[in-house]
Amino acid sequence: MTPSSPVPRISICIASWNTRELLRDCLSSIYADPESTAWEVLVVDNGSEDGSPAMVAEAFPRVRLTALGTNLGFVGGINLALSQARGRHLVLLNSDTRVEAGALGAVASFLDGHPAAGVAGPCLVTASGALQLSCGRAPGPGWEIVNKLLLHKILPVHRFGRWDHAEAREVGWVTGACLMVRREVVEQVGPLDPAIFMFYEDLEWCLRIRRSGWQVWYCPAGRVVHLGGQSTRKDFTRMLVISQGSQYYLYRKHFGRGALHLLRLLTVAEVILRTLLWGPVAVIRSSRRTEARQRLAAYGQILRRTLGDRAFWDPVGCTPRADS
Repeated sequence: MTPSSPVPRISICIASWNTRELLRDCLSSIYADPESTAWEVLVVDNGSEDGSPAMVAEAFPRVRLTALGTNLGFVGGINLALSQARGRHLVLLNSDTRVEAGALGAVASFLDGHPAAGVAGPCLVTASGALQLSCGRAPGPGWEIVNKLLLHKILPVHRFGRWDHAEAREVGWVTGACLMVRREVVEQVGPLDPAIFMFYEDLEWCLRIRRSGWQVWYCPAGRVVHLGGQSTRKDFTRMLVISQGSQYYLYRKHFGRGALHLLRLLTVAEVILRTLLWGPVAVIRSSRRTEARQRLAAYGQILRRTLGDRAFWDPVGCTPRADS
């Protein structure tokens, strides 16, 4: 695409790591949409070793491909794509998604018709068509009490109760698995926080966007199939630890030290509760034994580092990481 080319209506930004066949399906679904002629697609490959860059270059020559020799993480890859994107609306999209025809156009039309909306996310469903949680209330210490004590299993109010997700509504956040944002919003508030390697980057971004005066919306007019967790499952224990470090970063940055220490206490309670729940699974259920052992290993690391590793639980200015 040359500088004189028409500005795309939509720029789709994908960061991929060792998901070649999933990425192939994702890109095929994008280009199957008749509206895709007015879009651009940018793929940043985070040092994949499965032949992903070669597959993209051969099968999808229209894609603007950046093949890196290292793994910048989801945030680093997406921010690189955002810096290169030219569209009026910018889409964050996971490589383990399949976009139904008309979905992205519908979300773009929603933003065009709602000038106060800075971000909108479509309806996400599983491969079987079941509704997948893709939005929620804004993060905060009060709601975290419900989450960390596992009360969300019986008190779904923090996820808007029994709302059936059939209507558009303003929300606190939408997931970065598929998120559309106006270009002017990115220019105003900046890209994803580069101090976050992955996880919670979408919540943190939506929090900044809302505090800048924009609205965040869930838009069920568009529907996207999301398989979920295909990259993170490759190193599940490490991903769980990184996720907790990223949450500590978000709370320290936006809610201060008091909320951070409350989160530490709640996290200790959570890992103890989850260890009690998953311990028997590791012994009794052979079909979930591997997952249970990975979880238990992660809970042990999180507990140890929450109690004794300040760089982990007070990570402002540090990239959350899973290694010691």
